[in-house]
Amino acid sequence: MLFVGLYMAAALLGSLIPANRDWREPDSGLTLFVETNGVHVSLIVPMRAGGEDISDLIRPQDLQNPELFGTHAMIGWGHGGVYRNSPTWSDVRVRDVASAVVGSDDSLLHIYHVNNPAPTPYRAAFRVSAAQFRAIIRDIRRSFRLNTAGESIPMPGYGPDNLFYRANGRYSALHTCNNWTGDVLRRAGVKTGVWTPMPGGVMRWFPRRDG
Repeated sequence: MLFVGLYMAAALLGSLIPANRDWREPDSGLTLFVETNGVHVSLIVPMRAGGEDISDLIRPQDLQNPELFGTHAMIGWGHGGVYRNSPTWSDVRVRDVASAVVGSDDSLLHIYHVNNPAPTPYRAAFRVSAAQFRAIIRDIRRSFRLNTAGESIPMPGYGPDNLFYRANGRYSALHTCNNWTGDVLRRAGVKTGVWTPMPGGVMRWFPRRDG
């Protein structure tokens, strides 16, 4: 219990201390989103914008119905066992949680296809500069595990509009799904918590409003 208490205290502290504290949204730039389900934070980016195109990794033909290919990708990174075996939180298995806490190289990217997203109470919009957007896309690209032909590796998701992709990176209690999102933003120079294992470490820095 002491460890859990110390962990939660450190997570709260990390969420309250800003990285890139001088960052401000540019007056013009590219609009991205962060979205939370209360446990997990995903990053929403356009498929094609600012001279970047991620449709070579997130391909229309990967979907059973290519017409569901979105204008945007909602991207989350996480533990493969938890992702594959837990379409709802009630399905989470103890052994998957234990593996996630201790550490595992079994990681996946979860991609939802989204069309023309707008802000909601659970989704916040923010702008980044062209250079920051390129840095974010580079980081996302590095997170895809590729096969010997240099292609991303899709796997079935929870429904027709989403898929998993094999990912790079080691999941642990020190590097969670929310750390991945926070790290991508922090490395691009966007203000977020210095350590973000919990969703608030990311979401608190982006004001939300009804769409």
